[in-house]
Amino acid sequence: MSNIECDLVADLLPIYIDGKASEASKKFIEEHIKTCEECKEIYEAMTADMQLPNPVKRKRRFKIPILLKIFLGVLGYLFFAIIVVVIINYILTNGVL
Repeated sequence: MSNIECDLVADLLPIYIDGKASEASKKFIEEHIKTCEECKEIYEAMTADMQLPNPVKRKRRFKIPILLKIFLGVLGYLFFAIIVVVIINYILTNGVL
């Protein structure tokens, strides 16, 4: 077949395989694949099942124990309270307001 038709079919094949091609495109691709061995091989290669390597093992996520979460939360609130007290003390002793 002509090189332009093969290029067109190569561009449309992914859409055709996904089932999103229009009826006219489907008909054109099917007719072309019947007559062009090169495009038929490309189509078969694209639709063949691929053997994927073993999946990558996921790393375990580090889980923070609940007591540590509580401790860190209380520590954060204490730190915030100390900062507020220091600011208020500074304002009152230096007469900023």
